[in-house]
Amino acid sequence: MIIFLGLAMISLPTGVIGAEDISSLLETKGPAAKGIITEPSIVRESKLPHLPINSQQIEFLIDHPHATLALAHLYAPFLDNYSIEVRPDQEIHIDDPGRLAGDAELIDVRPGRRVYLIAGYYDVLNMRFNGDMVLMTMYSEQRENAAVSVDATAIAYIRINSAFAGAFAWMADFLFPKKVDERIDRFVRAAESIAVAVHKDPAAAYRKLKASGEVSAEELEEFGRTF
Repeated sequence: MIIFLGLAMISLPTGVIGAEDISSLLETKGPAAKGIITEPSIVRESKLPHLPINSQQIEFLIDHPHATLALAHLYAPFLDNYSIEVRPDQEIHIDDPGRLAGDAELIDVRPGRRVYLIAGYYDVLNMRFNGDMVLMTMYSEQRENAAVSVDATAIAYIRINSAFAGAFAWMADFLFPKKVDERIDRFVRAAESIAVAVHKDPAAAYRKLKASGEVSAEELEEFGRTF
């Protein structure tokens, strides 16, 4: 999920997510969760335009994190250290040992949209930041003549738990934006690599996934139907 949702970062003003977009977040997590959006430490918008896949295929990649990470291990080996665990309650634990870890809970599912609440930590500039993030992902299928593609966008609202660390994160973001966004840029390249690879030769991707042993037989069968 996270591999497909990070993207070339630019700052945004708060308030981009409206009340209708977070109604399910407030219903399940209460008004305290609203503070992540109304008083964030950092806000980011991420874009991946013209991915050479259709809406059904991007939904598979978003909703099947094990398969997507296995594809990343095949086509974006710079993410080899990442691991994903889908827990019985469907919470997704993401881990890059000693650098990043988080628990992602899917709050809202609609056609063309997913909203996640993520709690965890991120290391940057030799400092660990603990906090929460609301991540809203949107995607839409585009058709031009016989060509089909998907435009994907993610908006992340990040709130650092400590006021001091939040101020430091804001300063680091202002002074060293490339350093702050370095890890997310890797997700961008991974997402593009996966989309291009499965579009170019889905049969080869299927064979490699099967040989990897990283996905279940059910997921492998669904990948074959989808791609």
